[in-house]
Amino acid sequence: MHEPVNACLSGKVFDRRLKKKVSEFSFEVKYKDIAGRIGALTVNGRKIETPALMPVVNVNKPVITVEELAGEFGAGALMTNAYILLKSEELKARALSEGIHRLLGYDGIVATDSGSYQLMVYGSVTTTNREIIEFQENIGSDIGSFLDIPTLPDAFKPRAEEQLRETLARSREAINAKFAVNAGIQGGKYLDLRAQAAREIGESFDLVAVGGIVPLMESYRYRELADIILTVKENMPLNRVVHAFGLGHPMVFGLAVAMGCDLFDSAAYSLYAQNDRYLTVEGTKRLSELEYVPCSCPVCSRHGIRLKELNGDERVRMLARHNLYVTMEEIRTVKQAIRENSLWELIAMRCRAHPKLLDGFNSMVEHSGWLANLDLISKKSAFYITGPESEKRTEVLNARSRMKRVSSSCPVELPVFGEVPAELLDIYPFNSLVEDYGKQRVRDLEKVRALMDYQFGAGAGSLIPGGVRIKRSRATQRIRWLYEGREMIASVRASDHFILPHEKLAVRMKERFERPRLRVVLADDADAVEFVRGGKSVMCKFVSDVDPDLRAGDECIVVDKDDAFVRTGTLILSPMEIRDFKRGVAVRTR
Repeated sequence: MHEPVNACLSGKVFDRRLKKKVSEFSFEVKYKDIAGRIGALTVNGRKIETPALMPVVNVNKPVITVEELAGEFGAGALMTNAYILLKSEELKARALSEGIHRLLGYDGIVATDSGSYQLMVYGSVTTTNREIIEFQENIGSDIGSFLDIPTLPDAFKPRAEEQLRETLARSREAINAKFAVNAGIQGGKYLDLRAQAAREIGESFDLVAVGGIVPLMESYRYRELADIILTVKENMPLNRVVHAFGLGHPMVFGLAVAMGCDLFDSAAYSLYAQNDRYLTVEGTKRLSELEYVPCSCPVCSRHGIRLKELNGDERVRMLARHNLYVTMEEIRTVKQAIRENSLWELIAMRCRAHPKLLDGFNSMVEHSGWLANLDLISKKSAFYITGPESEKRTEVLNARSRMKRVSSSCPVELPVFGEVPAELLDIYPFNSLVEDYGKQRVRDLEKVRALMDYQFGAGAGSLIPGGVRIKRSRATQRIRWLYEGREMIASVRASDHFILPHEKLAVRMKERFERPRLRVVLADDADAVEFVRGGKSVMCKFVSDVDPDLRAGDECIVVDKDDAFVRTGTLILSPMEIRDFKRGVAVRTR
């Protein structure tokens, strides 16, 4: 028997799932910011956290070994080309007898491409859609592809329409494939075709791949790239995992994730190295043009500018390693920004590295109305004005909408937001722009009532009685608790000053506002209701209705099918996401 490519792992049983139907494909959101999300993706029991990069492995000539990719670089998923395997008699025989995992010597998620790239570059391939699908099934790919037809960006529309029709026809042959289908969405630069493809592909497949975008990236056509990605996202269910096919340069990760991309693949780390090109998050540099290396990865720390002096294959190998270090680092940086809710600030900086990338950012901003429905109403990170695009930030759009609910006799002019009721200056996002709270003298009762109107709707403030006792924190002197007599009816979250209603106040709110306002309605499931009543989180699959005017991060009222009060909690996902997802937490109860 042949040794696997990565021989040191040969003792493991890699083909235990070979030729079995996909037993599990699941995805749930753990953290979010703008349309970006950190998610848990499981395929055939193999798990990765998204956003994730799948390094592309050339089985014939791996520049970085699979062992290094899995160990040193921590790659939880790899991608390789099934068409190349199919066309090599030796590799084909090994892949069929051993399975793709044993062939690679790798037990993580393996995704395989169908030959669409070769079809785009060379104009034809010597296989059929059915043959390449069956081959990927037989070698045990976790994620596979049908033979979609990439449309070049500047193809005439009749040609793009013809290629899309054939791609959609081929997609139907893959609906029952024995792997998770990486379903290609084509249509070139024509947004109506992309929308059509997204609707049809998104209806049938859990994992979609935005294809035909590499030429746009390579020619710096980021405005068109952003429009394509967002058109795809806006025309399919939000629980679909989105793969930005071939988008492997670290300078675009932040922007692509903010628009909702979850997976990336990269052969760039190797291909660029073979041309002496040095990747950075600001762009690509020629190694020959560098006098210093602006990086402290292990390669650059060891070799410095002496990278230039390395010969042949060793220089390519070291440069590829640097490129992959930078690429993986940027994925982690983007994830940290999501956790901190500072993704907007990150991409505002990244996109100013190149004027064309800034065009892409501005294109994303034009979709802020849709993005505002997904984004959090309150964030951990301070709100910073990063430039003229801040006028259309999702937080600004949501705040302006809610300020219309509040009447104030003492508005304050704030940059970007305009006139803001002084009663709201303690809360996110306004508190980031106000340096001296002491300048605004607002009675506590007026402040609390205004906050209620802002959070829950005009008239909510009237539910706070005149005799309420308002207590402040000794440490910060900010409002923290509201009492009626001895009973606490609400607390105020220290991080953003949002009001957290307790049961007595929540029941009043429920009676004041008609269903479904402020509500998350549980399905007709007695066990689910008792589960939540006992203090457990509300899972997406048990939600039958939700107020569409709520936002992720809002406080909400959980009720049963008969509108009886069950619990209060914080919305973790947006209403649009809750309706599409069947997995994950919708509301974290308190």
